[in-house]
Amino acid sequence: MSDSDLDEAPVILDISKSTVSRLEDDVNDDFLQDANFQFNEEDQKLVNKFLDGEINFNDYIDNISNPSKDVSVENAASASRPASESKSSSPVKSGGPKGPRRLPPALKGLMGEANLRFARGDKETAVAVCLEIIRQMPTAAEPFLTLASIYEDMGEEEKALQMSLVAAHLTSTDCYQWISLAENSERLGQIKQAITCYSKAIHLDIQNLDIHRKRAVLLEATGDKKTAIKGYMKLLYSLKPDQGDYIIYLAKFVAEMCHKENDIAKASEALDVAINKSPQLVNLEFANLQLELLLQLKKFSKALNLMVQFCDLTIESVVEGTELVITSATIPDTAEIDIIAKLIAVLIHLNAKHLVSELLQPILNLGPSETGDLYLDIVDAYTENGHHEEAEPLLQALGSCEDYDLPGVWLKYADNQRYLKKYEEACRAYLKVLEHAPQHVEARLTLASLLVELGRPDEAISALTVTDDGEYLDVELLWKRCQLLKEDPKRAQELIMVAQILFSRHSAQIRSRYELNAVSILQRYDRKRQAIKALRKSRHEPETDDLPAFSSDKNPPIKEEWELFKLVCHLCLEHKMYPSFEKLAFTAQLSTVLHVYKSEIDMLSTLAALYNKDSYNGYNIVRTLVAKNPDNVKLWHLFNLIIMRSDDARHNRFVMRQLARNSEHPALGLLHGNNCLVSGTYKYAMHEYSTLFRREEKPMTALLLALTYLQMAAQKFTSKKHQLVAQTIGLLARYQELRGKDGEQEVNYNLGRAYHHLGLYSPAVFHYKKVLELTDSPLIQQKPEIFDLSREAAFNLHLLYSQSENYSLARFYLDKYIVV
Repeated sequence: MSDSDLDEAPVILDISKSTVSRLEDDVNDDFLQDANFQFNEEDQKLVNKFLDGEINFNDYIDNISNPSKDVSVENAASASRPASESKSSSPVKSGGPKGPRRLPPALKGLMGEANLRFARGDKETAVAVCLEIIRQMPTAAEPFLTLASIYEDMGEEEKALQMSLVAAHLTSTDCYQWISLAENSERLGQIKQAITCYSKAIHLDIQNLDIHRKRAVLLEATGDKKTAIKGYMKLLYSLKPDQGDYIIYLAKFVAEMCHKENDIAKASEALDVAINKSPQLVNLEFANLQLELLLQLKKFSKALNLMVQFCDLTIESVVEGTELVITSATIPDTAEIDIIAKLIAVLIHLNAKHLVSELLQPILNLGPSETGDLYLDIVDAYTENGHHEEAEPLLQALGSCEDYDLPGVWLKYADNQRYLKKYEEACRAYLKVLEHAPQHVEARLTLASLLVELGRPDEAISALTVTDDGEYLDVELLWKRCQLLKEDPKRAQELIMVAQILFSRHSAQIRSRYELNAVSILQRYDRKRQAIKALRKSRHEPETDDLPAFSSDKNPPIKEEWELFKLVCHLCLEHKMYPSFEKLAFTAQLSTVLHVYKSEIDMLSTLAALYNKDSYNGYNIVRTLVAKNPDNVKLWHLFNLIIMRSDDARHNRFVMRQLARNSEHPALGLLHGNNCLVSGTYKYAMHEYSTLFRREEKPMTALLLALTYLQMAAQKFTSKKHQLVAQTIGLLARYQELRGKDGEQEVNYNLGRAYHHLGLYSPAVFHYKKVLELTDSPLIQQKPEIFDLSREAAFNLHLLYSQSENYSLARFYLDKYIVV
């Protein structure tokens, strides 16, 4: 066909519908007859997503169906492992199809047309044809290769790379092609894609250390060091014994990498591979490194066998029952001192400490200044097995050496003395630890416990106090200190101070009256904290408190901390530290820990405000409590005590609102009646009291009703005074009946006051004198400072006699009953 004929050839996408239909039929017929072809609709959808940019290459190869069942190189490598290792290995998924799919004749024609269009510069048509081929046969590599060339020619590097990746996934078994793709991916910043490419290359050439290193660098950059180590271990298992130098080098490299990741078992496993594959190349340094790891892993028998194999150790042993008993252990005099120390540690752990004394002599001859680290290793072996007496001379030698006058050494010595029950010496050693490391929490706690056991609690509390200006406070130390201070009542104020510091770690500190008011007004605890921040921000104050940082993972249980909080509140009340009590209680409302005890905190806050004579904030809290618990009588008493001391009448509106909701509540009725009585609206007060009295006759209601009539009778322009007085006396008589015998003194005092107010002095004197006689009531005897009214009655008698100018009798009552 000539070039002119080509120029006149129709574009594939513009050919007639019948031709397109014929081509599709040819494609379908050819493929349906191909036994190896299985059309997968899911694969086609996946390819469409990849081509549309909805998924990347990693997602594509993870989800594309893989008809081949290739055995990966990793499985081949596992054949060189020991049998135990091979069994534990799991097969790896195949890296791709076993070969490119054969295009049917019709699609081959389309593929040729696409290449021709590309060669002639018609890139858009070439791309369209390639995409059509891919949609009909997603597993064919040719269209992806052509697309890669087209996109590269168009300067679209990323698209070209993606097409090359898919083509390589479908066809390539060339390691260097995957390395090239990895380098291009890395250059374009697609690190995970580069890791995938390097993994493909490793599957094709697993013994290529350079690829492993490059992938490990990228894995470390993404923080996935474990996968890098896993890859190195695969390489190590795949190497052949004749690659000994390479095996030794790689094993040490992997062991060092694992050690940095604190994976001691994996590090030892890497060294084990080298020892098993190339024992002839294992030198003393290599063996010593493995011994270090085996001791950390507590594999003492294995360590002993290793020393027999590589350190010229000779041992003799016998079997006693089910245990192997080592009877002798001989090592050359030329052996390294480190190896001897490790042998001593192994023998101690294997219950052969009777062989240690002779082996220990070379180390003792050198002295602790040269072999102090070895001393410590042997001490650890002794103490771990409970041989504290054998460890003591070694620790004493270290303590006397200036180079090892260190807190860690003194701590070991102190712990050893404690196990030997030499408590005084242990205390001195712990003090040496704290001289070097004042912030050592465990040393302080242990020292405090020993001092308490020795009967020296004051010194124990001092030991829990960090004397230097540390950057943080330890919660565990503060908690232990509080527990000790609880046992000494004389140090209550110190306990309050330390406990406040402890609570401050989860509570904002109230700085001013404005913040106190903001805390009391709001009900929700989370809003209280927000209100404090907003208030500080509006006043241009720091939002956070200037407190030291707290450091400890061992916070006390919330229930125990709550019990301490209640104890501290009680101590504040007992020592009449009312401002501290109020500040502490309201600060607890800002706590992120104690908020679970919200109701109890509100009650303590109300009591604190009452004792501190802060009726404003106390009322803000108590009104919420009585609204939520209207049947709690004690709360209503507390409410009444607070409003009696308040300087405002806010409670009047609150009582009326509550009374509108619950018109038959007795406490609300009494409070409303009291408000009316105090404000001088006696008829409203009479209505409330009468309603309550008709509902249930109680002495309090009768007394208040009598007091209302008395106030009305005492008004200057009141008609029917005699009738009101008679009603007053009748109600007082009823009050006397209802009060009973237990309240005789109280009744006579109130009757005396009523007659005194009416100007009926004779009956008033009579009842006052009865008060002075009635002092034998059990209630009065129990708490005379509260219930005994003798002094009040005597003072009123003194007033009556002074008014009648009987000064001698007035003086008599003052001298006898009122003593200052």
